[in-house]
Amino acid sequence: MRIVRWLLYTCLFGMGVVAGTYLLIRVSFSGTGAVVPPVVGLTQEQAEFQARRAHLLFAVQSERYDLRAAKGSVVAQTPPSGMSARRGNTLSVVVSKGVERIDTPQFVGQRIDEAQIGIRQGGLRLASTTFLRGHGPAQTVIAQSPPGGTVVPRDSSVALLVSAGPVAYTFVTPDLVGTSAQAAQREIGSYGIQVAAFRSEKSLNAPGTVLGQAPLPGMPLGRSDVIQLTVSQP
Repeated sequence: MRIVRWLLYTCLFGMGVVAGTYLLIRVSFSGTGAVVPPVVGLTQEQAEFQARRAHLLFAVQSERYDLRAAKGSVVAQTPPSGMSARRGNTLSVVVSKGVERIDTPQFVGQRIDEAQIGIRQGGLRLASTTFLRGHGPAQTVIAQSPPGGTVVPRDSSVALLVSAGPVAYTFVTPDLVGTSAQAAQREIGSYGIQVAAFRSEKSLNAPGTVLGQAPLPGMPLGRSDVIQLTVSQP
């Protein structure tokens, strides 16, 4: 009987200690605890209001550019929302400065490799490169979009139009056999091509008549190519 009574007293004492400890904790934190509110996405003014409402101090830790968050809105907070904090602690936030805007550099006249480096260093992205013959030296930027000097958001795209070099004109070699050498020269000259050489052969044809040609009629002929004519002589 004495042992049972001792065990009962021991249990009651233990329960009293636990209850007392709980009450002590409640009393210690009563009126001093706070739950950190969620303020990410709010404006700075709204975030400060929520902090004051939770009995916390408020401070802007820093500002930074952000592609998605509007200027003046909170993009990060410390401590995180839902955490317990003592009243009077500080809720620190990072505020968005909005989208950073930059001047588009002038790339027209630069070589394509120089322009590509400039685009990366300028905080932009190369969207596309199109090549076109007949305008300026090969591999040189002849147009861009947006134009140089245009103010755009950082990380915007730039499209380039690049010269592929002069147009390579190609003609069909005319049939010059049977014409006079002078007439052949005039016809070839109309293409911007010069006769490179004459070779003479004795023939019953009138002197100066074209007897043969190289390349042959119908063959492709470029402005850098040469034509050789075989002309009759008495």
